[in-house]
Amino acid sequence: MRPASVWCLFVTSCTIVILLLTAPLALPSAAQDTTAPTLVIFGTYATPLKPPPTAIPPAAPTPIVNDDVLTILVLGSDTDKRRIVSRTDSIIVVVINRTHGTVSLMYLPRDMYVYVPNETMHKLNTVAALGIKRYGSENYVQLLRETLLYNFGIKVDFFARIGFTEFREIINALGGLRISVDCAIEGNRLISPELDPHNPESYQVFRMDIGVHRMDADTALWYARARGSSTDMDRGRRQMEILTAIWRQARDMNLFAQATEFVPRLLRIVDTDMTAADLLGLVPLALSLDLNRVQHINLVHKQHFTQWYTSDSGTFTWLPIPEAMARAVQDLYTPPTRNRLQSEAPIVAVAAAAPLLEYRQVAAERLMREGFNVTLLDAKAGQPRNFTLIYDYTGGAKPHSLTILKRALRVSDRGVIAQPDPNAPYDFRVEIGYSYPNSCEFKIRQ
Repeated sequence: MRPASVWCLFVTSCTIVILLLTAPLALPSAAQDTTAPTLVIFGTYATPLKPPPTAIPPAAPTPIVNDDVLTILVLGSDTDKRRIVSRTDSIIVVVINRTHGTVSLMYLPRDMYVYVPNETMHKLNTVAALGIKRYGSENYVQLLRETLLYNFGIKVDFFARIGFTEFREIINALGGLRISVDCAIEGNRLISPELDPHNPESYQVFRMDIGVHRMDADTALWYARARGSSTDMDRGRRQMEILTAIWRQARDMNLFAQATEFVPRLLRIVDTDMTAADLLGLVPLALSLDLNRVQHINLVHKQHFTQWYTSDSGTFTWLPIPEAMARAVQDLYTPPTRNRLQSEAPIVAVAAAAPLLEYRQVAAERLMREGFNVTLLDAKAGQPRNFTLIYDYTGGAKPHSLTILKRALRVSDRGVIAQPDPNAPYDFRVEIGYSYPNSCEFKIRQ
């Protein structure tokens, strides 16, 4: 495959997130909810014949949108066969704001426990299979559209679904993928792609340390799916990071100028209801898009949803917190130029001593994905430190930014030094310490 042919596989990568599924989580422990289920359905939906294990929530509000937006639902398949639909274990909503020229992404956990209209409460990743029963294999996405609208107020315009084979083609056509890994991760990986994936002896534990990596297709696929030392939400974050890396790499290779040649092949590969005209209409945005106009809305456990086991079968689920989810969806539809970090517009300088310069780059890219305006300081500006420090020059004027900064860099309150300075050229200064590569976000208590 010619390197240029990646465009046909990629054009939706900056406009529709073609990522992949993840495997089931091990069940963590949690207290059993004993609240008696109730029914609170109003309107035209039928009441379930059997009361569900928990109350059916009221319909979610729709976000306030005053711009020209396009909402695309991206589904990751658990099969390489394009037309066979089973679980949709990767669900990413992409909002393209054509008024402001921005793109926003949000990963929805597959274990989210939601009301399926005219059904009952189900996990989100089972809705596609239910849609086949109701609408047939060609229109199964209709039930997903109804489910997302009812539970989150998200109105889907188009969908795209892709499997492992197409993902590998994208990475191979790019000649591999450069990506910053900001948290060491390990998990089982096939020893060789030729081995039987259903045989446990075909796997071995693989570890990827923090740093800047050049990944081949199989490594990128493993990185997106690995679960051994991670969480479902972290996998969603990694999948969005892969999207960003694909987009930046394709942009740097100047691959967007060949759209008319490769869009027809894209439509033969990807299961989507978008037409060639729809895709070609997005090319100008793909050409002009810059990193500060892309935002990832990261949902957080205990903030946007809570862990819960169903009272009937003890099934592990995530219960959405309606008010918090409504705010997150509104953020999704608010362009990043107005929405980034609650409009605090923080500027961060990142420094590191010479032995830690690679980690400085990794930390900077993570912060840019979170919405920070980042300045890299040279090696002379950094001092060897055991622990990462954050110097706050704002006098407490940007608390939301500081909270995100601490979480992204795994820094506790003890690692924050308040030094109010209205004349400082940036709001925060980060000095990366030797502890940085040994910490991971999922180990930090939220």
